[in-house]
Amino acid sequence: MNYRRIIGVVLSIFIVCATSFFFLHAFRKNWLLIQSAEIRITATYVVLSFVAFVITYLLTTFGWFLTLNFLSHHKITFLESIAVVNTSNLIKYIPGKVWSYALQIYWLADKGFSKSLIVFTNLVNLFISLMTAMILGLCLLVLLPGIFPHSVTLVLLVTFVAVELCFVIFGEQVVRTVVSAANKFLKREIEYRFMSQKLIYYLHLIYLAAAFFFGLAAYLLCLGFGFQIAVNKVLLIMSSMMIAEVIGFVSFIAPGGLGVREGLMFLMLNGGAVSALSLVLPVGTRIVSMAVDLFLGTIGLVLFNRLASFRTKL
Repeated sequence: MNYRRIIGVVLSIFIVCATSFFFLHAFRKNWLLIQSAEIRITATYVVLSFVAFVITYLLTTFGWFLTLNFLSHHKITFLESIAVVNTSNLIKYIPGKVWSYALQIYWLADKGFSKSLIVFTNLVNLFISLMTAMILGLCLLVLLPGIFPHSVTLVLLVTFVAVELCFVIFGEQVVRTVVSAANKFLKREIEYRFMSQKLIYYLHLIYLAAAFFFGLAAYLLCLGFGFQIAVNKVLLIMSSMMIAEVIGFVSFIAPGGLGVREGLMFLMLNGGAVSALSLVLPVGTRIVSMAVDLFLGTIGLVLFNRLASFRTKL
């Protein structure tokens, strides 16, 4: 019996239940405040938020597609990438965060892609996506004096920028170090693959754009709920979305960051004196992002059925 897996499932259920209880309690306590905000759903902005989420996920898929094709003499089309990445994302809410990678390995084995290459591709893209989102989120926080301690956000920003500059300038050595650490942690032998500076630059641009659209999706959803947002609070909303997503993802015991992202967004928005919105937005963005996961996952399944190279794998 795998006791670690059982413990992980129990902790995940506890986090989700605890977060749900917290939000229900907070909603009850602040119901008059929420009512006073006069929430009115504007379908146009909700749809635009949905579209911004879709663009975010397609950009991350494109980064994965670009990396995989660069690192291997075997090739995959972008439509195949959409099928593989977004269908495997359907199970990211299962505790463990590795099931989607396992599915990618299974689906791409017959096309000649090795397990090591797929894991390496995911690790590199994951590292760049988390770092760029954190840096952009902190940049927006630095532009908001008086809401959070300026010295703390500035130190964090400088630290993350320094780490990312080391990755960009000394890419090969840094990637080798990350792969070595991953091998020890995962107890696997992931093979290092050479990455050109040009590819690294492209990936950073792609994931910076993805982080921007991710934050924009949260702002558009605010408008969709009828909140009138001050200019300085727009940056706070986008920043909270990016930073909370990063922290939620690296919280391995929470499936899909469920609960962690919402809790951190609440703390950041409530600390920035956006009380009613701090309760509504975390839950709203989770619902819309999960709807996008289901939408793109369904498209991925349809593509699987239409792509002859994958039909036997379903």
